[in-house]
Amino acid sequence: MALVSTTAFILKVDPLSEKDLVAAFLTKDHGVVRAAVRGARGRSKRAAALQLLTEVSVTYFRKEGADLARVDALEIVRSAFDLAARPGSAMLLPYLAESALTFVPEQELGDEVFRLVRHVLDALAEGAPAPLAARYFEVWLLRFAGVLDEEVAPPAARAFLEATRRSSLAALAKRPPSDGVVEAAEDVARDARRAFLGHDLKSYRFLGALG
Repeated sequence: MALVSTTAFILKVDPLSEKDLVAAFLTKDHGVVRAAVRGARGRSKRAAALQLLTEVSVTYFRKEGADLARVDALEIVRSAFDLAARPGSAMLLPYLAESALTFVPEQELGDEVFRLVRHVLDALAEGAPAPLAARYFEVWLLRFAGVLDEEVAPPAARAFLEATRRSSLAALAKRPPSDGVVEAAEDVARDARRAFLGHDLKSYRFLGALG
């Protein structure tokens, strides 16, 4: 029962008991980990650290055969509060979190997606438009998952896919593609996601509110 210390993003939080919560972490080294967080309900330091897509330093352990790990220590590295408070990006955060939780298997390496989340959050903080950030994120996430068939994409979408390989999100935001190109990329990503899952993500319907 060794202690594991790593950096992680908060993807989801659910009640576990009267005083405790269970959190899904996207860790830098171990993919998605679900862990019980004692004393995290109500107003507490741990509760403040469990905000969606806040980056935290976490130490946890898991007993052999246990479904959940147990958090031993939890500290905020970088809060997502400012992004959650912005009308332009507030509705995007649940989509990023649900997407990562869906496409990163538990306890498998998720370092590429961890870096992608950090990259997108940084670009949003620098002013990248939320709709562009959503497309950039989902294209790379579906690539990592191996479910994006770029060869069948229409020319407009293919141009965007190629641009994401050449440029960072921040660079794309300085000279953003046309709305038509971004919308074509959204169609391709949506169809690939639905074909793989058999349904769409619950948070996807909120993306229409992005501004």
